[in-house]
Amino acid sequence: MPAVHKKHYTAILVGPDPDRLAVMTSALARHDIESHTAGDGSSALRAAKKNRPDFVLAYQDLPDSSGLKVIQSIKKRNPLALGVLLGPDLPPALRRRLIDEGTDEYLRVEGSNHEEINSGILRLVARKQIGIIGKNEKMLQIFETVESIAPTKVTVLITGESGTGKELIARTIHARSGRRDKPFVAVNCGALPQGILESELFGHERGSFTGAIAQRKGRFEIADGGTLLLDEVGEMPLGTQVKLLRVLEEERFMRVGGSQNVRSDVRVLASTNSDLRKLVEDGSVRTDLYYRLNVVPIHVPPLRERKEDIPAIFLGVVEETCIRNGVIFGGITDQALEALTEYHWPGNVRELRNLAESLVVLSAGKRIEPANLPEQITGGGRAGRDLPVVVTRPRSEGERDLFLWRLAEIDGRVSELTKIVLGLKDALSGGNLFAKQPVVVPGGVTYAEPQGAGSEMIARRGASIREVERELVERTLKEVGGNRKKAAKLLGMGERTLYRRMKQYNLR
Repeated sequence: MPAVHKKHYTAILVGPDPDRLAVMTSALARHDIESHTAGDGSSALRAAKKNRPDFVLAYQDLPDSSGLKVIQSIKKRNPLALGVLLGPDLPPALRRRLIDEGTDEYLRVEGSNHEEINSGILRLVARKQIGIIGKNEKMLQIFETVESIAPTKVTVLITGESGTGKELIARTIHARSGRRDKPFVAVNCGALPQGILESELFGHERGSFTGAIAQRKGRFEIADGGTLLLDEVGEMPLGTQVKLLRVLEEERFMRVGGSQNVRSDVRVLASTNSDLRKLVEDGSVRTDLYYRLNVVPIHVPPLRERKEDIPAIFLGVVEETCIRNGVIFGGITDQALEALTEYHWPGNVRELRNLAESLVVLSAGKRIEPANLPEQITGGGRAGRDLPVVVTRPRSEGERDLFLWRLAEIDGRVSELTKIVLGLKDALSGGNLFAKQPVVVPGGVTYAEPQGAGSEMIARRGASIREVERELVERTLKEVGGNRKKAAKLLGMGERTLYRRMKQYNLR
C-alpha cells in the first residue's frame, strides 16, 4: 500500500483518568496528532464515527468495556486505524498475545517514561507513513529498523520480491530523516544502458556526446542534501559501478565529458529483487560495491509469508478506495476472504492492491463472494458463472446445460433460452434434464419427451453428452447445407475440431 505522507493525524484517546489523558494529549500534539478524548468505550465509538481516526489509543480498564474491545470495534469500521493499548509494563509473551488479538502495539505508560512514550508515538507515525498494515513480526522489526536508522546517513540495501513495497520503505526512511525537506530522487538502474545511465546519475557537459547541446545535472546533483534511491542496483553495468563506488567513498564525481569534480551530499539507498550475493559470485556485481551498499540490510518478506496480514491489508485498501472514489463497500464473505488469504500472491502487495480496487469498484456496493474473485485465486471457481443456471448439480448435468446454451446461440436468441432454461429449474433439480411437456424455443427447436419422428430436434431424458452433441452437429450441418466453415462458426469451434467430430460420429 502507498505511504500516507500526512503532516497531520487524528487520534481517539480513551481512558477514565482526565489527568492521564491530558499527558497523552500533549505527547501526541508534539507530533502533530490531534486527539479526541473519551472517558469510556461508548463515547469512543461515537467519536470514531464523527472523526475517522488514524490512531486509537485506549487504556485497558474502562468503565463500560475494555481497551482491547474498543480497539477491535473501531478497527472493524476503520481498518486503516492503528490500535494502541496503554497500560503498565507487561511480559513480552503477554504483549504478543494482545497484538494477536487485535491491537497493533502495546505502549507502557506508567511512571515518568516520557522518552519511551515519545519513541512509541514515533513508531506509530513511521508505520502510518510506510502505509503497510499488519502485525507480522518481520514487518514490525522493519518498522523498528526504519525508525532507528532514519536519522543517520548509513547506506541501506532493501531487498525483496517485486511488489513488496521496497520503494515505499525507502521513501519512509527519507521522510523520517533530517533530509525530509530536501529531494527524494529514484532512478531505475536496470532500465538504461551504461552511457545513458551515467549521464542520468552524474550529468553531462555540453558537447560531451552527440545531442548534448547543454550542460545537464544528474540525479546526484538534483538530490543534493536529500536521498537517492538506486532501484534494481544489481543490473547496473560494471563500468558504472566503479564510478558509483567512488561517489559513495569520496562524495564527489565528474559529469560525463567534464574535468571538474562536483561535490554532492546525498544519502544513497539501494533496492533490488535479485540475489546480490549470487550476482557477486557470478561477477555481475563488484564485491567492494556490495559491501559498501549492504551496510544496513532490510529484507521485505513476500506477502505469502505474512498471510495473517492479508485481510487487514485488503480491507485497508478497500477503505482507501471508497474514500478516494466515493463508492460504497458492500462487504465480503468469510469464504471470499479465506480464498484471498490462501492465495500465494506472486505479485505481492501490488497485486492485492490492484485486485481490491477492482473488486470494490465493480461490485457496485454488493457483497463480494468467491464467485466474484478471479479464477487464479479460486482455483477455477469462475467456471460455473457463464452457464445458464447456477452449477450446484453434478458436472454431467451442467455440461448438458452448456449444450442448451450453444443451441440458443445458433438461433441467436440467448436471452430467451436463458429464461426458458431457468423456468425448468424444478425439473432439473429433480434429476430430469427436460420438462415432461414440450417447450418450444423461438426458432422452431423443441425440447421434449420423445414423441416420434418430426422436424424438431429431440433430446431424450437421460441422453448422453455424445448423443446430444452428435445430433447438434448433424442438424447444424444440414441447416447450412454442409458448409463446414459456417457450421463451425455457429457451433463455436474450429473447423479442424468440427472435422474431428464429423469423423468421430461418421457424419458426411
